[in-house]
Amino acid sequence: MIEYRKLTHQDYDDVAEICKDIWEGTDYLPEVFHKWVDSKGLFLGAVDTDTNKVIGTDKYSILYDGTGWLEGLRTHKDYRGRGIGRELAVRIVEKAKGDLRKGKINNIAFSTHISSVESINIMKQMGFRLEQEYILLQKEYSAADKTLRLEDFSIDRHALAYKEFIELPYLKRRNRILPFAFCFQKPTPKLYKELVKDNCFISLNGHKGLFKLKGEPHFIVFDESPEGINTFMNYYLLLLNGKCNSAPLTSVMPWDVQLLASLEAMGFTLENLTCDYLYFTYAEKCDVVTF
Repeated sequence: MIEYRKLTHQDYDDVAEICKDIWEGTDYLPEVFHKWVDSKGLFLGAVDTDTNKVIGTDKYSILYDGTGWLEGLRTHKDYRGRGIGRELAVRIVEKAKGDLRKGKINNIAFSTHISSVESINIMKQMGFRLEQEYILLQKEYSAADKTLRLEDFSIDRHALAYKEFIELPYLKRRNRILPFAFCFQKPTPKLYKELVKDNCFISLNGHKGLFKLKGEPHFIVFDESPEGINTFMNYYLLLLNGKCNSAPLTSVMPWDVQLLASLEAMGFTLENLTCDYLYFTYAEKCDVVTF
């Protein structure tokens, strides 16, 4: 029998076991597990009562901008195909919708990779629509520029001022939504303070951006130039080689054809130009569930 309950700190080992085969062992969920247990919203688990093991998870968080953020939908590999993920998603969305009606949040959203076909279909049936889409860029460690050394990079950790940050053209082109480290939200003073506290702001050879290690190393470059993106990529390929299984990644807008052509010439693999990094928001008028 499967029961659904709020997860506790004592469930860590079970959740870590679920994540072992996700994203080739680089799943960020074990890294944030204890923070999620203590945070606002709901960290929901599916439990097999025969073994008393957690075999599925889903998380509803409340972001600084008032978004009800959905993430962390996972099912143990031995329990997939039994509707457990669907049930977790339904329960989490219903909780978020209740808070939306009460005015505790102002939006419900999530992001996912295009390969999560079942999750995307479930969420579309519950009234979510595609809001933004990007192309993920990544290079393998073997593709690092062998002529470069870490000493070749000029590094500055000084953060942008908050006003300068929120007025970045990078944000304006994205409807003032920051797509960073698999989370989409509007910049707020609290988010800015967290980015500063976590030392996310960085300038490399004059190109300013953000970097965060959340399971996978993720960066963005504010000027969106091919030189800036290549500089960040080369730096983190050198810095993280042998220290992090997953190679660094970033995302670009699919309609920036000139940028994509320049990046391809620099060795980035862009074979099919598929938008694989997707951002969905809840559209209340479409609130029809048909399973």
